Amino acid sequence: MKTTAMALAALTISLTLGCSEEPAPGPAEKAGAKIDQAVETAGKKTEAAMEKAGNYTGEKLDEAGKAMEHAGEQLKQ
Repeated sequence: MKTTAMALAALTISLTLGCSEEPAPGPAEKAGAKIDQAVETAGKKTEAAMEKAGNYTGEKLDEAGKAMEHAGEQLKQ
């Protein structure tokens, strides 16, 4: 009985110590991290481009609205 308990204690300690270290990332994990970073960077650039396009479109719509108002005023005269 003592031998079995000692063996279980030794096994438990060995497993605890053996599993405590995190293994170094492998090639697939490194590639995955690079892909994640590339997707994040692309997302930020896309968001910035969409914001710029939205601002440009808004400006052009304002200009078109003003031009239409001016044209309407010219027709009234």
